[in-house]
Amino acid sequence: MGLPDNITITRSKVYKGTSYVAIGTLASFPGELESVINPTTYALDALLTPLAPTTEDGVTINRVAEVSDGIEIDQKAYNLDEGEPTGWTQEVSMTLLQTDSDALRIVWETSDPVAVVGSSVNQNRTPLGAPRVFTSRELYVIQEDETTGRLRVFAFRDAVPQVDSEINIQSEEASGLPVTFKCRADATLADHQGPFGFIFEEDA
Repeated sequence: MGLPDNITITRSKVYKGTSYVAIGTLASFPGELESVINPTTYALDALLTPLAPTTEDGVTINRVAEVSDGIEIDQKAYNLDEGEPTGWTQEVSMTLLQTDSDALRIVWETSDPVAVVGSSVNQNRTPLGAPRVFTSRELYVIQEDETTGRLRVFAFRDAVPQVDSEINIQSEEASGLPVTFKCRADATLADHQGPFGFIFEEDA
Protein backbone atom coordinates (compact mmCIF):
# COMPACT_ATOMS: atom_id res chain seq x y z
CA MET A 1 0.00 0.00 0.00
CA GLY A 2 2.85 2.44 0.72
CA LEU A 3 3.02 5.67 2.69
CA PRO A 4 0.45 8.43 2.12
CA ASP A 5 1.53 11.40 0.03
CA ASN A 6 1.87 14.21 2.56
CA ILE A 7 1.62 16.89 -0.12
CA THR A 8 -1.61 15.45 -1.45
CA ILE A 9 -3.34 15.06 1.90
CA THR A 10 -2.35 18.50 3.20
CA ARG A 11 -2.72 20.59 0.06
CA SER A 12 -6.11 21.95 1.14
CA LYS A 13 -4.54 23.19 4.39
CA VAL A 14 -1.63 25.09 2.84
CA TYR A 15 -1.92 28.83 3.36
CA LYS A 16 -0.02 30.88 0.83
CA GLY A 17 -1.25 34.33 0.05
CA THR A 18 -1.44 37.96 0.98
CA SER A 19 -1.57 39.27 4.54
CA TYR A 20 -3.57 42.20 5.85
CA VAL A 21 -2.54 43.72 9.19
CA ALA A 22 -4.87 45.78 11.37
CA ILE A 23 -4.84 47.30 14.85
CA GLY A 24 -7.48 48.73 17.16
CA THR A 25 -9.69 47.78 20.07
CA LEU A 26 -12.96 46.03 19.33
CA ALA A 27 -15.98 46.45 21.56
CA SER A 28 -15.24 42.94 22.83
CA PHE A 29 -12.40 40.65 21.90
CA PRO A 30 -13.51 38.59 18.88
CA GLY A 31 -15.30 35.34 19.40
CA GLU A 32 -15.41 34.68 15.67
CA LEU A 33 -13.60 35.55 12.47
CA GLU A 34 -16.50 37.69 11.24
CA SER A 35 -16.04 40.12 14.12
CA VAL A 36 -12.69 41.10 12.59
CA ILE A 37 -13.35 41.07 8.84
CA ASN A 38 -16.35 40.36 6.63
CA PRO A 39 -15.49 37.22 4.61
CA THR A 40 -17.63 38.41 1.68
CA THR A 41 -16.90 42.14 1.41
CA TYR A 42 -13.49 42.07 3.17
CA ALA A 43 -14.53 45.12 5.19
CA LEU A 44 -12.77 45.48 8.52
CA ASP A 45 -14.73 46.19 11.66
CA ALA A 46 -15.19 49.95 12.01
CA LEU A 47 -13.05 50.01 15.17
CA LEU A 48 -10.01 48.54 13.39
CA THR A 49 -7.44 50.45 11.34
CA PRO A 50 -5.28 48.82 8.66
CA LEU A 51 -1.54 49.25 8.96
CA ALA A 52 0.57 50.24 5.97
CA PRO A 53 1.35 47.51 3.42
CA THR A 54 4.32 45.31 4.23
CA THR A 55 7.30 44.32 2.11
CA GLU A 56 7.30 41.06 0.15
CA ASP A 57 8.79 39.33 3.21
CA GLY A 58 5.34 39.58 4.77
CA VAL A 59 4.70 39.03 8.46
CA THR A 60 6.69 36.86 10.87
CA ILE A 61 4.88 35.46 13.92
CA ASN A 62 7.28 34.14 16.53
CA ARG A 63 6.28 31.97 19.49
CA VAL A 64 8.96 30.95 21.98
CA ALA A 65 8.90 28.85 25.15
CA GLU A 66 11.40 29.46 27.91
CA VAL A 67 12.26 26.07 29.35
CA SER A 68 13.39 25.03 32.80
CA ASP A 69 16.77 23.52 33.69
CA GLY A 70 14.89 21.34 36.11
CA ILE A 71 15.57 20.42 39.72
CA GLU A 72 18.59 18.20 40.30
CA ILE A 73 17.82 14.88 41.98
CA ASP A 74 20.48 13.31 44.17
CA GLN A 75 22.02 10.10 42.86
CA LYS A 76 19.98 10.33 39.66
CA ALA A 77 21.20 10.95 36.12
CA TYR A 78 18.40 13.35 35.26
CA ASN A 79 16.65 16.48 36.47
CA LEU A 80 13.06 16.69 37.63
CA ASP A 81 10.87 18.48 35.04
CA GLU A 82 13.87 19.40 32.89
CA GLY A 83 12.76 21.13 29.71
CA GLU A 84 9.27 22.02 30.93
CA PRO A 85 8.11 25.53 29.90
CA THR A 86 8.43 28.24 32.52
CA GLY A 87 7.25 31.11 30.32
CA TRP A 88 6.04 31.98 26.85
CA THR A 89 6.66 34.95 24.58
CA GLN A 90 4.91 35.91 21.36
CA GLU A 91 6.07 38.49 18.81
CA VAL A 92 4.86 39.72 15.43
CA SER A 93 7.37 41.37 13.08
CA MET A 94 7.06 43.08 9.70
CA THR A 95 8.49 45.91 7.62
CA LEU A 96 5.99 48.59 6.62
CA LEU A 97 6.31 50.21 3.22
CA GLN A 98 4.65 53.48 4.24
CA THR A 99 6.64 55.80 6.46
CA ASP A 100 4.13 58.59 6.83
CA SER A 101 3.17 60.26 10.10
CA ASP A 102 0.43 57.75 10.87
CA ALA A 103 2.78 54.77 10.57
CA LEU A 104 5.54 56.47 12.55
CA ARG A 105 3.08 57.37 15.29
CA ILE A 106 2.42 53.67 15.91
CA VAL A 107 5.90 52.24 15.39
CA TRP A 108 7.90 54.94 17.18
CA GLU A 109 5.30 55.48 19.94
CA THR A 110 4.72 59.19 19.39
CA SER A 111 1.83 61.52 20.00
CA ASP A 112 -0.72 62.02 17.23
CA PRO A 113 0.42 64.16 14.28
CA VAL A 114 -0.94 67.71 14.28
CA ALA A 115 -1.94 69.52 11.09
CA VAL A 116 -0.03 72.78 10.81
CA VAL A 117 -0.56 75.64 8.35
CA GLY A 118 2.97 76.70 7.53
CA SER A 119 4.13 79.96 6.03
CA SER A 120 4.45 78.26 2.62
CA VAL A 121 2.89 74.77 2.77
CA ASN A 122 0.46 72.81 4.90
CA GLN A 123 2.16 70.08 6.93
CA ASN A 124 1.88 67.48 9.68
CA ARG A 125 3.97 67.84 12.83
CA THR A 126 4.68 64.67 14.83
CA PRO A 127 6.23 65.19 18.28
CA LEU A 128 9.12 62.84 19.13
CA GLY A 129 8.58 62.53 22.85
CA ALA A 130 9.59 59.99 25.49
CA PRO A 131 6.40 58.35 26.84
CA ARG A 132 6.70 56.31 30.04
CA VAL A 133 4.36 53.53 28.84
CA PHE A 134 3.67 51.84 25.52
CA THR A 135 0.25 51.99 23.88
CA SER A 136 -1.54 48.65 24.08
CA ARG A 137 -3.60 47.61 21.05
CA GLU A 138 -5.26 44.55 19.66
CA LEU A 139 -3.35 43.25 16.64
CA TYR A 140 -4.81 41.24 13.77
CA VAL A 141 -2.92 39.44 10.99
CA ILE A 142 -5.38 38.39 8.30
CA GLN A 143 -4.36 35.96 5.58
CA GLU A 144 -6.24 34.73 2.53
CA ASP A 145 -5.32 31.46 0.85
CA GLU A 146 -4.85 32.42 -2.79
CA THR A 147 -5.98 28.97 -3.96
CA THR A 148 -9.12 28.37 -1.89
CA GLY A 149 -10.00 31.94 -0.86
CA ARG A 150 -10.34 30.84 2.77
CA LEU A 151 -9.36 33.30 5.48
CA ARG A 152 -7.18 32.86 8.53
CA VAL A 153 -6.93 35.46 11.31
CA PHE A 154 -4.30 35.64 14.03
CA ALA A 155 -5.89 37.76 16.77
CA PHE A 156 -3.73 39.05 19.63
CA ARG A 157 -5.25 40.66 22.71
CA ASP A 158 -2.46 42.97 23.83
CA ALA A 159 0.30 44.12 21.46
CA VAL A 160 2.84 46.87 22.12
CA PRO A 161 5.52 48.11 19.71
CA GLN A 162 9.15 47.36 20.48
CA VAL A 163 10.75 50.68 19.65
CA ASP A 164 14.03 49.52 18.18
CA SER A 165 13.74 50.29 14.49
CA GLU A 166 15.31 52.49 11.88
CA ILE A 167 14.38 54.06 8.56
CA ASN A 168 16.90 53.58 5.79
CA ILE A 169 16.39 56.64 3.60
CA GLN A 170 17.50 55.94 0.03
CA SER A 171 17.35 57.96 -3.14
CA GLU A 172 15.87 55.31 -5.44
CA GLU A 173 13.97 52.85 -3.23
CA ALA A 174 11.12 53.11 -0.77
CA SER A 175 12.07 53.58 2.87
CA GLY A 176 10.97 50.55 4.85
CA LEU A 177 9.89 50.84 8.49
CA PRO A 178 10.61 47.69 10.54
CA VAL A 179 8.37 47.03 13.51
CA THR A 180 8.04 44.25 16.06
CA PHE A 181 5.02 43.97 18.31
CA LYS A 182 5.41 42.14 21.61
CA CYS A 183 2.17 40.33 22.36
CA ARG A 184 1.42 40.10 26.06
CA ALA A 185 -0.77 37.47 27.69
CA ASP A 186 -3.71 38.13 29.97
CA ALA A 187 -2.59 36.14 33.01
CA THR A 188 -6.12 36.05 34.41
CA LEU A 189 -7.33 33.77 31.61
CA ALA A 190 -7.01 30.00 31.34
CA ASP A 191 -5.29 28.42 28.35
CA HIS A 192 -8.57 27.45 26.66
CA GLN A 193 -9.62 31.12 26.83
CA GLY A 194 -6.61 32.19 24.77
CA PRO A 195 -4.58 34.47 27.07
CA PHE A 196 -2.50 35.62 24.07
CA GLY A 197 -5.39 35.49 21.61
CA PHE A 198 -6.78 33.11 19.01
CA ILE A 199 -6.25 31.73 15.53
CA PHE A 200 -9.39 31.60 13.36
CA GLU A 201 -9.45 29.50 10.19
CA GLU A 202 -12.29 29.52 7.72
CA ASP A 203 -13.39 25.93 7.20
CA ALA A 204 -14.34 24.30 3.92
